[in-house]
Amino acid sequence: MLKRKFDPTLPYRVVIYLRMSSELQNKRSPEQQLNEIKKRLKSLGYKWHIVKIYKDEAKSGRYIRKRDGYQQMMRDIKSGVVAADLILVDTLERFGRVDDLPVIRKNLFERFGILVLTGDTNFSDPSTPQGKALGMFEAMRASEHGRILGHNVLRGKRDAALEKHWPGGPPPFGFMLKNIMKTVKGREEVDHSILMPNPETAWIIAKLFRMAAAKSWGTTLLAKYLNGQADIPDKFKPFQPETIGYRLDNPIYFGELLYEQNATGIVDDMRVVERNADEDMLRIPEFCEPIIDRETWNQVQVVRQIRRDRLAEARRRKADSNGKQIEPPAPGLSVKYLLSGLVFCSECGLRMTTSSSSKYVTKSGETNYYVNYVCPGYLAGHCANSKSVPEKWLREVIVARIRERLFPWSE
Repeated sequence: MLKRKFDPTLPYRVVIYLRMSSELQNKRSPEQQLNEIKKRLKSLGYKWHIVKIYKDEAKSGRYIRKRDGYQQMMRDIKSGVVAADLILVDTLERFGRVDDLPVIRKNLFERFGILVLTGDTNFSDPSTPQGKALGMFEAMRASEHGRILGHNVLRGKRDAALEKHWPGGPPPFGFMLKNIMKTVKGREEVDHSILMPNPETAWIIAKLFRMAAAKSWGTTLLAKYLNGQADIPDKFKPFQPETIGYRLDNPIYFGELLYEQNATGIVDDMRVVERNADEDMLRIPEFCEPIIDRETWNQVQVVRQIRRDRLAEARRRKADSNGKQIEPPAPGLSVKYLLSGLVFCSECGLRMTTSSSSKYVTKSGETNYYVNYVCPGYLAGHCANSKSVPEKWLREVIVARIRERLFPWSE
C-alpha cells in the first residue's frame, strides 16, 4: 500500500482557489475567502508559500467546464507551469460539485501529488483515516445543505405559482412582468409580479399560432416565415426552429402555467433534462391573461403530436432492440458522421447539420444516397449561406490534412 506523509510544518507550495456562485452574492466574497484562508494559515503558524491565486466570479459550481479560473488552474498544474503541493479553498463547496469531489481529489493526489485542503477544517490531511472520515462528513454536509436549500427554494416558488404570482426567471416571449407593490413601514416595496401580455411581442406569438394552425407547418418553415416578415423588428430575430417548437408547446400562451415540467441534473459535467411524470407537474389554469385561445392551441398540438409520433416511429425502426430496460441518463451524442458538430457556417456561426437525399439504386444495384452539410439558419430563413458541402468530400479532405500534419514523412 502506498503511503504519503503530510507534514504541515514543511514549506509547501500552494495555490488558492476562490469562487463566487452568482452576481447576487456579496461582491467581496472571493476577497473574504482569501482573507479567511490567510488568517487561518497565520493562526496555525504554517509557512506555506502561495504560488498563485485563481478566481471565478459569478460562476456556478455545477459546471466545471464553464469555470475559467478553475480550468486555468488545472491546465497550469497538468502542464507543469505551476508546481504546487496543495490547493486551498475556504470551504469544500467553493471547489465544486460534491458528487465530483472524491474523484477529483483522488486524481490530483495520485497523478500530481496535490492535496485539496479546506480552511474550515484547519487544512486537515484528507489522506489519513481521520481525514477521509472528515471528508465524507464534509461531502455529506455540503450535499445535504444544497438539497435543503434547493427544496426550500422550490417550495417557495411552487407556493408563489399557486398564488398566481410569477415564480421567477425571465417572462416567456410575448409576456411582460407587472410588479405589484405593497407598503412596508411607509415604504413602497415589490410584493410579487404577475404575468401579462407584452404589446410589443404578444402579436408575434398570435401570428405564429395562427400560421401553425392554418398551414400545419413544421418549426423550420414557421421560423423561416417569421424571419421573413418585414413587420417584425430585427431585434426579435432570428427565430430558431427549436425555440419555435418550445413556444408552440407552452400552455402559458392560453393562460395555463405548467410548472415543474422537467427535472434537471448534472451528468459528466453536462446538464441533463428529463420530463417529469404528469402527476408530478403543477398545472395552474387561468394563471394569466391568454394571448391565444385554447381551441387554437389544441389545434396546433394535434398537428405537433402527429409529427412527434412519426418521428418516434422512425427512430424505433432505426434503433437496435437489445432488450435493455434502463437507459442511461446521459448516453451522449450518437455521431453517425465523423465531423458531426464540428462544421460551422461561415456566415452566421451556427453548427451545420447533415441533410441526406432520397435513397437511389446505382447501375451496379447498390443502394446509395447523398449526404451534405447545410446551414440550419438558411433553412430557417435568416442566413444567406445556401451552400451544401458534401459530407464525403469534406471528410476525405480533413482526414488527408490530419494525416499530412501528423505523418509528413509518409508522403
